[in-house]
Amino acid sequence: MPLYQTLFAVVLDIGQAYTKVGFAGESSPRAIIPTSLKTEGNEEEPLIAGIAENSEINKLHLGTKLKAFLHHIYFKYLQISPKDRRVIVCESLLNPTIFREIIADVLFTNFEVPSVLFAPHHLLSCFTVAADTALVLDCSEYESSALPVIEGTPVIWAWHAAPLASNAIHRQIHTMIQAGGLIQKENGKPVKLTEDIPHNVIEDIKVKSCFVAGYERAKQIQAHRLAQWTAAASQEGEGAATTEKRPSPPPDMVYPMGGRKLLMIPGIVREEAAEVLFEQDNDRLSVATIVLDSILKCPLDSRKELAKNLIVLGGTSMLPGFLHRLLSELRDLVAEEDRYQQLSECEFRVHKTPVHPNLVSWLGASIYACLDTFPIKSVTKDYFTQHKKRLPDWCVLDLQPPEQLPERPSSLLSGIKGLSRTSKIGATSMTSLKTSTRTSTSSASAALASLRLSKSDTKLSSAETKK
Repeated sequence: MPLYQTLFAVVLDIGQAYTKVGFAGESSPRAIIPTSLKTEGNEEEPLIAGIAENSEINKLHLGTKLKAFLHHIYFKYLQISPKDRRVIVCESLLNPTIFREIIADVLFTNFEVPSVLFAPHHLLSCFTVAADTALVLDCSEYESSALPVIEGTPVIWAWHAAPLASNAIHRQIHTMIQAGGLIQKENGKPVKLTEDIPHNVIEDIKVKSCFVAGYERAKQIQAHRLAQWTAAASQEGEGAATTEKRPSPPPDMVYPMGGRKLLMIPGIVREEAAEVLFEQDNDRLSVATIVLDSILKCPLDSRKELAKNLIVLGGTSMLPGFLHRLLSELRDLVAEEDRYQQLSECEFRVHKTPVHPNLVSWLGASIYACLDTFPIKSVTKDYFTQHKKRLPDWCVLDLQPPEQLPERPSSLLSGIKGLSRTSKIGATSMTSLKTSTRTSTSSASAALASLRLSKSDTKLSSAETKK
């Protein structure tokens, strides 16, 4: 038996901001590192950048960066030989094909891994809580996406997303601090902040100081802000005091900037920075609305089950008060807005995961890689090479030979022309499937008849022996 069949697989969760790496069968990853590489100027360069552009130069550049990034993972954090371990990669269902194929090419060519499996992280999250039907809300770095999973099958047509995640909170913090933040140097008075704040400092401020306000308090803040905007927009009441009073803000926070400088963060920034996730924009989108819109696109008999099985993952959902505010927003939208009246009988509940929300999908991959179906679904190097370095889709149940795979359309017209060819191939494969089924059925009948004949012969011989 090969060595890689007895050792636990490597689990890779390459996110937009951070990457989690470890081994299957473990409850937590071995390391969580930024998804970036250091340049010659000692600056962090994002690993996932420009992958949507389909050009050979970008493919080569991305392959070089991935090679260095995976080499860093294998020989610094995992400290193993890549040849001895299978690999499972957590990915998004909308992950660009070029990125998947470059990762597979680098793993097979440069690291010579035995096999690779790309699995959707929404589906893997269901393994963590042992639920085959759930609605998975992923609040990642650049967007929040909701995807229902019904009986272990992701419902793609019910997928919804909005650019409301960590990046939106970072922009809000940066804008509010630049407007009202003060900086105090040693033995000096606080002065207005004029210098730009680095991205890592903004993220650290969000983690250490920001929180999500309660539902009732948030409604008072929104009413006060709306009254201010109305008074400022009206010609007669411009500059007039509003009747709505804002709740007293939380205490300010002092953040050390280095070099004996202190940044004074107002309490309003700490409380209102995360409101961008729950306030509906011009398209009437928020984190709560994408959950409800996703449920509405599912079959009627599955909506109650999805509402009772909400799985929230992603680093943004780790803000204090996020889950409580999400449930309050969902119940309020269903009760007040007409477009969600069909969900009035649903009861919303959120699963309590055994790990932090940013590790849910990784743990699901760790569990799945220990199952017997993992080696069967994995793609080997021979299959990848025979199919011209092309990967099958996540929903492919049977692997077709290279000559039966449809060619990728270079344009819309060629894609339309290829539909007829694909339908002919499907009809041929279906005919062959029916023929093989008949053949196997007739052979099984013949075997059964011969077995019965042999039994009758045995009975006759035993009767003759008695005579």
